[in-house]
Amino acid sequence: MADDSPLFAEVAVSPGSPELATFTWLVPSGLDVQRGSAVVAPWRKTLTLGIVMRVTSQSEVESPRELAAVLEPNPLLTREQLALAEWMAERYLSPLFAALALFLPPHARAHPWSDGAALAPGPPAPIARLALLDERALESLPATGRSRPAALLERLAEGAVELAEARRLLGGRQSLERWLGETSLARLEGELVTAAVPSEEARAAALGLRRTAAARRQLALLSLLSESDPGELVEREARRASGATASDVEALIARGSVERQLVAPPEPDLAEPQPAPTLTADQQQAADALLASLADARTARLQPRRADAQARSFLLHGVTGSGKTEVYLAAAADALARGESVIALVPEIALAPQTIARFEARFPGQVAVRHSGLRPAEAREQWRQMLAGERQIVVGPRSALFAPLRNVGLIILDEEHEWTYKQSEPHPRYHARDAAERLAALSEAVLVLGSATPEIATMWRARSGGHRLLELPARVESGAAGGAGDVPDEVPLPEVEIVDLREELRLGNRSVFSAALSDALTDALDAGEQALLFLNRRGLAAYVCRACGSAVECEDCRLPLTLHRAGPMLQCHECGRREPAATECPSCGDARVRPMSFGAQRLEDELRARFGDVTVTRWDRDSIREAGGHEAILDEFASGRSRVLIGTQMIAKGLDVPSVTVAGVINADLSLRLPDYTAPERTFQLLTQVAGRAGRGGAPGRVIIQTYSPDHYAVQAAAAHDYEGFYEAEMQLRATLDYPPYGRLARITCSARHALEAMRLAESLRDQLWRASAMAEENPPQIIGPSEAWPPRARGLHRRQLVLRGSDPTTLLRSIELPRGCIAEIDPVGLL
Repeated sequence: MADDSPLFAEVAVSPGSPELATFTWLVPSGLDVQRGSAVVAPWRKTLTLGIVMRVTSQSEVESPRELAAVLEPNPLLTREQLALAEWMAERYLSPLFAALALFLPPHARAHPWSDGAALAPGPPAPIARLALLDERALESLPATGRSRPAALLERLAEGAVELAEARRLLGGRQSLERWLGETSLARLEGELVTAAVPSEEARAAALGLRRTAAARRQLALLSLLSESDPGELVEREARRASGATASDVEALIARGSVERQLVAPPEPDLAEPQPAPTLTADQQQAADALLASLADARTARLQPRRADAQARSFLLHGVTGSGKTEVYLAAAADALARGESVIALVPEIALAPQTIARFEARFPGQVAVRHSGLRPAEAREQWRQMLAGERQIVVGPRSALFAPLRNVGLIILDEEHEWTYKQSEPHPRYHARDAAERLAALSEAVLVLGSATPEIATMWRARSGGHRLLELPARVESGAAGGAGDVPDEVPLPEVEIVDLREELRLGNRSVFSAALSDALTDALDAGEQALLFLNRRGLAAYVCRACGSAVECEDCRLPLTLHRAGPMLQCHECGRREPAATECPSCGDARVRPMSFGAQRLEDELRARFGDVTVTRWDRDSIREAGGHEAILDEFASGRSRVLIGTQMIAKGLDVPSVTVAGVINADLSLRLPDYTAPERTFQLLTQVAGRAGRGGAPGRVIIQTYSPDHYAVQAAAAHDYEGFYEAEMQLRATLDYPPYGRLARITCSARHALEAMRLAESLRDQLWRASAMAEENPPQIIGPSEAWPPRARGLHRRQLVLRGSDPTTLLRSIELPRGCIAEIDPVGLL
């Protein structure tokens, strides 16, 4: 006997909150609902999308409403994806649906819930083509419309017409004068109006004027088809070119003039897979470790899943140009050969084309793309192909982690140190590295984190046993012609020279270019080589002495104070300390203390003034809008059409152009003086990565770092390619201040329309946290602030922030309810 007891679904919906993760609805009889199903649920007076988290036979809600519909016959989210979404919601204090929505199709938010249509995009529709059936259709279109000019032209085709008669036919003297002034078909000769074109042309023009607007559009479409070879065109393109509407096409089909043919989309022409080169000994050792772990993970999948499963994670630490991508590709080949899927993350959309090209060359037809730059139709089709298993590799920035791939065996995070892997807006404010590690554990997959400059916390975890450390200590030549059986040659790391800008000022050089950088650029351009100039735009408000290079710092936090024009005042963005802007350097007493400022346009102008008509490409936010995208800018430089590339952070992220021999850092202090504890680390990473762009081909590289702080340990370590030295120095500083990895951070930002209101909101929250902290059982986090956030005002709102620092700040945050206007970010990558 069938069980007729009612079922209830606990559903996460869009209007949810961190406190109320799911709501309960009754499952109507006959509706097949499973964990992970996409459903339509009534919400107040409307409908909303939801994801079923649990189906139970009991409900704590009295008389719940019924679900409206199920959108898919099978669950859209896998068991692992559902578990990852729940983990993200818990860890990052996010509404559950916000985490689940990351896995939904690109068009999910705009879906028409009321019609119950499928949520997942379907296969591409057949392509409609129009074919001309009858050439005589061009002459047989009806021409019954009334037209005064047509009547006059028909008379003129027979001969001249007297002026009075022409006025009558056109509707008066003014109408005739206006028409004659606007047309080239007729002219006035004394008291006669005559045709200015041959009779046949006048009759054809009259016929066109007598046709309705619809008939003229249909005629244009027929003419277009008659001129095409072999008399047919794709309907969408033909309509766009002729201006014809869907109704016009249907009318021509009904008349028998054209026919519509539906054809399947053409299969893409796939190139032959590019052969894999022979790996170096270091690359092979790293690849063997990954392949062994992949095999171990396959065995583990056959066993019952453990709730406490740990990710099989690796940190691939390789110097710039050491061939980390070849190791990724070797591991991906092994995963694909055994029916597993691969996720490859890059930190920026700008890097996606390069990585896609590398993967597509090795695995033709297997690579999908997911990022915000895709057109809607393209994004939906890519999503569908992944869900259907037609493509088993996805490449993209952090959102690619949530692609609908099944049986994920390998997850790659290239340039893992990049802070763009952290999402700050909107919910969930997650870090892709941590989410990837969790997904790898849930999926029994292998995780590979790759970087030449791993984040301090990542390297600490590797040395503490959290990741297995793999090393690629040697650089290999980029762009060399090679294939199977060819081992790439090793090449030296570029020579790095530190230029003391204080000394340049003493010598009277006030140019953007130091003597060393000017000479290096001259040599490279004369030799037909390429150069790049890195300009860091972050940290423009740091107050720095031009004489000794010191920044004015907070006495309590040892972070640079930031200039605020009102006053002017200097403020610490950690503890809130404020003081008047210094008129002289606290270290050396020199009066040349001022904020740092420089722009890409000025750099380009000085470059052209010094080197004449050298071709220059700018790669920054403004130039991206002008040039139409990252890919076009990169292609212009990589193809050699441009000799010098000026850029901001993007040029430090994986750019591989073998003919670049010179890299110049205009002012390293712009990132070094950020009012943030991560400033030295970010500076070291940027300088090392920029240096790594030079000398990747056969010619030796040369790097010039211009700075007011030549003795800073971050600058010295970057110049020496000394990650170990930087790591040790930075870890000592982090330990004294209890910064990650020794402690965890949480940042709460309070926003309001007025500055005083924002401060009161932050102070009220601080008091609430103090009270909750006093009741904590053990080890409550330190509560710092409130202070001005950076930027202090955004989107018309004033912003103040609190920082929690300790072993577990999230426990304290879960014990309170954040007031309206305050948002919490767990494990921020910095405090700016």
